[in-house]
Amino acid sequence: MKGWKQAFKNEPWRTDDLKRDRRILKWLRNIRVWQLAVILLILAMLAAIFLRLNNIGMMELRAALIKADTTGDAKAVQNAAVKLQNYTAHHMNTYTGRVALQTLYDDAVQKAIDKAKPVEIDASLYKRISEECYPARLNGGGSRAQAQCISEKIGVSLVNVENVEVISPDAFYVEFAPTRISFDAAGITVMLCYFVIFIIIVRIISTIILRIILKIKYRAA
Repeated sequence: MKGWKQAFKNEPWRTDDLKRDRRILKWLRNIRVWQLAVILLILAMLAAIFLRLNNIGMMELRAALIKADTTGDAKAVQNAAVKLQNYTAHHMNTYTGRVALQTLYDDAVQKAIDKAKPVEIDASLYKRISEECYPARLNGGGSRAQAQCISEKIGVSLVNVENVEVISPDAFYVEFAPTRISFDAAGITVMLCYFVIFIIIVRIISTIILRIILKIKYRAA
């Protein structure tokens, strides 16, 4: 420790170095942390508003997709799904969750069951029984469970019940995840928030380090 102090005494810091360090410290002190904190608060509020608007936009497009599904028009559903996917890919805070395309699924299951329907079955009776057996599909049995229920209620065996196509419900769900960072209003304000936080941290750490350096220089001079 004594040798360390002696080394500084033998080579004292120059006066211009001390003045330079003082100028830097003064400049850092002019960057008020409370002012940066106010700016950060404003940016955070703006970011929250823009993120909320992004989420509202997603919900509107998701509702449009659900509405398109109720029409049973596969083309309309595809167009609505593409719009929703593009929106979530370019906007933050737009996670869609799992959106069930129930109408398209029901149509696909019904078509699979209808392929096994005997020609001699009365159409009106078949339709009524199909509706009564709809819960069998929802209980996890899918198209085959509903076909088996129809067969039992009508009293005759449907042709190739075991060969009725199994329609996976997983194929009729839509789910999109948002981008982590976007270059819209929300993304820019979020990035500015991180930048201000970085400036605050650098300001505090730099001031502490410079004060320590100045103390060492004064003692060694």
